[in-house]
Amino acid sequence: MVSIGAFKKKYVAVAAASLLLGALSYFNNSAQAQGGQDRFVDLETSKGPIRIRVFASMVPYTAGNFLDLVESGFYNGLTFHRIENWVVQGGDPNGNGSGNATDESGRPKFIRLETNPQLTHNQPGMVAMARSNDPNSASCQFYILKRPMPQLNGKYAVFGRVVNGMNAVYAMQPGDRITSAAIMSQNNEQPAQSSSPQSEPEPSNNGRPVKPRESGF
Repeated sequence: MVSIGAFKKKYVAVAAASLLLGALSYFNNSAQAQGGQDRFVDLETSKGPIRIRVFASMVPYTAGNFLDLVESGFYNGLTFHRIENWVVQGGDPNGNGSGNATDESGRPKFIRLETNPQLTHNQPGMVAMARSNDPNSASCQFYILKRPMPQLNGKYAVFGRVVNGMNAVYAMQPGDRITSAAIMSQNNEQPAQSSSPQSEPEPSNNGRPVKPRESGF
């Protein structure tokens, strides 16, 4: 015969397990709503096409922000303003590292820092959000690694990886342009939508990746 005390302990354990499963389900559903399955973005640039796999299932908040900007045509016509031996950086509407995306009222839009330990700076081609000293100041600027930079792990939000077009990344020069950016359809062959390029922005460095002291660059 099961005692009342044992029954209560079993009931509490079952209830706790149910709450945990419910919380996990809510988290997964929320992540799916924000990001869902991984997507592919094609950047047409003045140095050739670059295809990026966007890890929407692993960093849904950061990936969702990038995909929204791509879908709105925000990146069309913008330049790669920063070229170094380890990185190329673009996506700044001012063309010099000082610009951010804005909301309908014209106020800058920022996103919180979102990292995933499975997404690192340990190989060329990784794509991450640039930001200022404030960890939660990423907006629209992104960078693509040309070589491993593990000292940046956990400090910047990695959200994608170049799966085709690293030759274009290595050939990039300051002022080279993103002619257009498009989210690919499920078969990864045709753009899910097309947008006409924006007019060339007037050049105007808060969005640059912070240079860690230990990195030496």
